[in-house]
Amino acid sequence: MLLSPLGQSHSQEKATLCEHSESSFQCVKYIRNYDADTLTVNVPGLHPLLGEKISIRVNGIDTPELRTKNKCEKEKAKIAKLWVERTLKKAKRIDLKNIQRGKYFRIVADVIVDGRNLTDILLEKGMGYPYDGGTKKKVNWCLSLSELSAEFNKQFPQRNTASQK
Repeated sequence: MLLSPLGQSHSQEKATLCEHSESSFQCVKYIRNYDADTLTVNVPGLHPLLGEKISIRVNGIDTPELRTKNKCEKEKAKIAKLWVERTLKKAKRIDLKNIQRGKYFRIVADVIVDGRNLTDILLEKGMGYPYDGGTKKKVNWCLSLSELSAEFNKQFPQRNTASQK
């Protein structure tokens, strides 16, 4: 059996690292995503009634909508959804931090993918804009992703995309 520097087996060490707290769930299992900012996960270690097929709203971002008549927005929504799906399927670890209830009583959380905040990654790629739950912003989704990223960074310079909370 391999031991870590703390004298724990690797399986014990991983279990310790995947403990939940009042405001975080560690090592959740990705199931699917409706769009780029709404995910479904399983939370290991919780009763299935509370921990299976849990819908999560990604904190701090709004992404293009799939259900819209705007062709550009719908196209960007499909791109963002597919990117999130591929990223979460290949992730080694997904954690939910700063868990809270949103304005519609949905669960809202920072989604940390292999150590990086999903919100920050989506913002860097121009797949969404900073959102605090208030009024949604009008966005010209017909711009390219790089143009959207530059526009969002110009409009929201206070957003530190290196943060992980």
